Amino acid sequence: MAVQKTSKDQYSNKMYGSVTESAANTLTFGEIQTNVSVFDKAAFVLHRLEWHIPANSFDKLVDAADSMEFALVTSQNISSLGIGNPAVIDKLIIALSYDSAVGFAVNEIPLIRDFSTLPGGGLIVAPRPLFLACRGVSLASALSVELLAYFTVKTLSADEYLELVDFYRIVGV
Repeated sequence: MAVQKTSKDQYSNKMYGSVTESAANTLTFGEIQTNVSVFDKAAFVLHRLEWHIPANSFDKLVDAADSMEFALVTSQNISSLGIGNPAVIDKLIIALSYDSAVGFAVNEIPLIRDFSTLPGGGLIVAPRPLFLACRGVSLASALSVELLAYFTVKTLSADEYLELVDFYRIVGV
């Protein structure tokens, strides 16, 4: 008879991370301290991400070539935030879109990513390591971002945990 693995948590936990570019237009990482040991054989099921971007960051977008990239990743040893990279869990790009010569935009902050409707109730990720990444493109000054993530903890068997870690591992050439 198969043993069903259950969540340790009945209610969501919350984690926080932040990162500021080391210099304008430089891919920069900040580790999120989860205080979980790799020996715990646990996974996080991410239900919701709230991206908190300072309101004045939107003022840095002055040309069609300007953009802001933010991501939740499992490695700081990557050189880009391409969605084909298994280290990228979630990515957000903000850029300008010109509809008219005169107008205004309303920026709703935080920007919310809801994963609760996915099978299993969210995205399953290894709880460590987790990093926030940010990079400006063609901007005059450095970016920063904060993230609130809501998750539950799921206990895994040793085989399930190794499979999860292997999925997010970056294989070097």
